[in-house]
Amino acid sequence: MEYILRRKGQRNFEIFWPEKVLVKGRWKTKYQSVSTGTKDEAEARLFYDNFLKGLNSEQTGAYTNISQVLHEYTKELMARGTSSRNLDRHHSIVKQLLTYLGDLEIPTITNRKTVEYIRNRKVKDSTASRELNVLHAALMFCRKVELIDWNPVQFENVNSGVRDRYLSREEIAALLESSNSYHLSLWLNIALSTAARSGAILGLHKDRVRMDDNIIDFRDPTITGRQKPRPVIPIPTTLRPHLADAINRSVSGYLVEKKGKPLISIYPDFIKTVEKAGLSADVTPHILRHTCAVHMVKNGVEIYEVSKYLAHTSIEITQKHYAKFDPKFMQKSSEVGSSLIDSPKFALVQG
Repeated sequence: MEYILRRKGQRNFEIFWPEKVLVKGRWKTKYQSVSTGTKDEAEARLFYDNFLKGLNSEQTGAYTNISQVLHEYTKELMARGTSSRNLDRHHSIVKQLLTYLGDLEIPTITNRKTVEYIRNRKVKDSTASRELNVLHAALMFCRKVELIDWNPVQFENVNSGVRDRYLSREEIAALLESSNSYHLSLWLNIALSTAARSGAILGLHKDRVRMDDNIIDFRDPTITGRQKPRPVIPIPTTLRPHLADAINRSVSGYLVEKKGKPLISIYPDFIKTVEKAGLSADVTPHILRHTCAVHMVKNGVEIYEVSKYLAHTSIEITQKHYAKFDPKFMQKSSEVGSSLIDSPKFALVQG
């Protein structure tokens, strides 16, 4: 593989190299890059030489620069067969990390530095935090394979808070009534009744909807590499006629399609419908998955069954996010606590 050192305009010198990446199921050549962190050609040449030595080095602690770590982790994800969609997302995040942190030496990444990153990025704190999670994963991987000597610090983490928001039945009705397209209405019905992720719904082929067996199989055999688990669930009763109609209409073979072609994203149509329904701006496609799970728990479905329905890798994940919505959750504890102050002496004085 050829590595090229060059400079664009007034930017720092960068190292470019071609790599094969999957784009929509096809291998294409894309150029990757790593910043040398300098505009001085002599310094850049030294970085370039050390970078090439690092690629060929089998010694421990070979890498010292954040850009090197991110590059190595990206190569590892590609070797694992990570899906093209996830790789595209990863490349987008790495681009931001390289812009803000790529020139830094590894030991300079402290918890304070990650806090500053979150504060200074002009995006939501949760978005910046997710970007740092990629950097942390890259550092942990390189430490594991002995490419760095440094033990990664615990990064600052910001939760998105999305799991605190779910739709009421009134909001669900408003959303469904505001949809004026067949493909979006179908997607909404599937999302709300199955709790499937958006990508799993858009990738659902009619062959994996087995009406006779009353089963929806969201697992996609065409996807290679690591991916989030997808469930096999019974078809919700009220969803059956929608699925049967979609199967009969399908031209591409996929259930959710537009003009005979499968959709890549539901987001633009979804956001327009959210606005039309008068719902708040924090309603995203993923919130429908959360909404389905919350209403299950609120209506007495056991956490174990909800966990299987969501295809969580462990019941602890489900308990962490949804146990609080169970009407019986900590009820006995609350009653015991209440009994401790159930005394005339502590009665509320009126007037």
